[in-house]
Amino acid sequence: MQIANASDFETSNKSSMDDTLLVRFYLKPRQDAGESAKQGRPVFVDKEYIEFRIPGSRDAVARPASPADIARFPKHYEAFKNRTAEPETGTPLIEWPAISRSMAEEFSFFNVKTVEQLIEMSDQNASRFMGINELKRKAKKWLKAADTSKAEEAIKERDDEIAELKAQVKEMMKMAKPKVTKKRRTKKKVAKKAVPQEE
Repeated sequence: MQIANASDFETSNKSSMDDTLLVRFYLKPRQDAGESAKQGRPVFVDKEYIEFRIPGSRDAVARPASPADIARFPKHYEAFKNRTAEPETGTPLIEWPAISRSMAEEFSFFNVKTVEQLIEMSDQNASRFMGINELKRKAKKWLKAADTSKAEEAIKERDDEIAELKAQVKEMMKMAKPKVTKKRRTKKKVAKKAVPQEE
């Protein structure tokens, strides 16, 4: 059995083992944290990965594919691109709690991989699946609930900002208001005129 060092998999240390490595490019759904937070539901984007295997060994190294990997294994990458559709964006059916894994795989076979694609499936194509209308209704309701939750969160955030701005304005007005200091009024002393006395 041929044993490889970890460095054999590094792009910077291309070795003669490249000819014997089993190399596979594939798509892996990764959660987009920013978009998920924005939409209030898990949103995934397909990312390109590369996997290395050594013939005769069960070990494998898998990681996100880099431009250097594509340059290092152009034939493998070309074969991958020729059999792969464009990366999907949305909520994968497999991540949707209302559907089983087997159902998600069945839909995937018919190129329906996200909740959004399930909703948009034409009636003609949907007719081959039992209970599809109920499933589509649930999917719409689930997305709407996520959107409502997102809207409520946005409203609360806006209200908090308004309250904070009001407090700041109030504080600024207090600081800008001139302080009125009470001056002590001193009574003017009136000089008494000397009244001439009678003789």
